[in-house]
Amino acid sequence: MLGLLSSIAFAVPETSSVRITDVAIGSFSVVWMTDAGADPGVEVYSDSAMLQKVTDGIFVSLQPAGSGKAAQAAQAKGIMKVRVSGVRPATTYFIRTVTKDHAKQDSIAYSPLQEVTTASYVALYSTSGNTITGLMNDLAAFPVYVRPADATTEPGLGDLVLLEEQGSPYPISAFVGDGVLSPEGILDLNNLFGANGASLAVTGGDRITLRVYRAGNLATLTHYRKAAQNTTQVSIVELFKGILAADINLDGNVDDQDFLLFKAQYRTLPDDAIYNPDYNFIEDAEAKIDVREFGKFSKEYGRTDVH
Repeated sequence: MLGLLSSIAFAVPETSSVRITDVAIGSFSVVWMTDAGADPGVEVYSDSAMLQKVTDGIFVSLQPAGSGKAAQAAQAKGIMKVRVSGVRPATTYFIRTVTKDHAKQDSIAYSPLQEVTTASYVALYSTSGNTITGLMNDLAAFPVYVRPADATTEPGLGDLVLLEEQGSPYPISAFVGDGVLSPEGILDLNNLFGANGASLAVTGGDRITLRVYRAGNLATLTHYRKAAQNTTQVSIVELFKGILAADINLDGNVDDQDFLLFKAQYRTLPDDAIYNPDYNFIEDAEAKIDVREFGKFSKEYGRTDVH
């Protein structure tokens, strides 16, 4: 009994899915999830040994800013996002998250060390041949999946969407219901930077991975999409699925990688924690991922060069 009481007394918040996001020339964010109400923070270092802590000129703020509904919902769900601003362009930093239990402030969880290199510069123009044009991406709208049992007047509020583009080393993120009606999140593709540290042009057809942080078992959902053709007018556009349902990861082939993704979803129902509607290839009232979906997958298995 004494051992049990001791373990309870020194329990720390459980954290998962720590990611560096929204990396720009003067700022970046850190996102993660926790299993209990907690106060999020970060420590920033200039070295991997954590001997040189960076504090001069650094400002740390909790996101989403303010005390609106999205911020309250995210905090209640244990979805954390902290923005670090005042950093230098093209500079490498090392970060760890600091998660304190609401009820017991000396109960602290630290994440493994994360590394980030800030962007070099914002490109205002792109050159194609001898033509110079303004570099302007669209905004991407993405509605998150809400289980029937979780449906409320504002479904999905406070969930966090991470968008990864294959040419960018860091994802961008947005909260559902922050400046838009739930269950959508709006992601600004102009905040993507390429591996060279400069603004990344999203022209259309770009392969996109979306990861949704949400409440319940520290679970995430992963979706694969492609970017719409760039309107160059900062329009709000939707991301779209591939031509073949079974090319789940949109790599152009229906192969064992897709099968492993499908296998993890097989026999799931809409209220299951891991249920992903992308795998419900055949529309029916039950919406279960079952033998009908497997039949469709089998017919498309082995296809290559899918466009």
